[in-house]
Amino acid sequence: MKLTFRDRLRLAWELTWPLALLDLGMVVLIHGAFDAKGEVPDSVWGLIAFFGVSPWVVRRALQIRYAGWHVVAVARGVASERFDYQQSFKVMWLLAWRSIPLALVALLVVSALFRVTGVKLPQGSLDDPLVNAFGLSMLDTVSSLVLYPFLIPGMLKKRYKGFHLEVRSGS
Repeated sequence: MKLTFRDRLRLAWELTWPLALLDLGMVVLIHGAFDAKGEVPDSVWGLIAFFGVSPWVVRRALQIRYAGWHVVAVARGVASERFDYQQSFKVMWLLAWRSIPLALVALLVVSALFRVTGVKLPQGSLDDPLVNAFGLSMLDTVSSLVLYPFLIPGMLKKRYKGFHLEVRSGS
C-alpha cells in the first residue's frame, strides 16, 4: 500500500510533536527554571533524547493504527505490529541522518535570504541561551515537519538489517 501525502504528513506529525514538546519542556527547564550555564545539561539531554526518547517516539508513531492503514515490521517473514528498541533506533537513525543535511542546506538558504534582503535579528536576544535553545528547537521541529513527508517513502522502502517495514491496509 502506498501512502498519500496526507498520510505521510500525519505520520510526520506523530514522529515530530512528542519530541518537540519534550524538547521545549527541557529547554524551559534547563535554561529558564535552572538558568544553567555551559553545555553539559544540553549535552546530557541530547544524549537522552537521541538514545532514549527518539526511538520511543518512532516506536509510538509506527505502532499507531491510522485510519485505513498501519505499519508493521517484517522480520524473517513474520509481521509484527510491535517494534523493539533496535528496530525503532534504526528507523530513527535513518530519518536523522537523512534530514540533518537537508535541514542544514535549508538553513543556509534562509541565512542567504536574510543576508540578501538585509533582514537582521536583534543581537541581544540571540545571546540569551533560552532564546537560542528555543529557536534551535523550533527550527528542528519545523524542518522535521517539512522534510519527513518526503523521507517517509524511503524509510518504508529501506531494507534494514534483520527487518523491513510494510504499510498494511485496515485499522
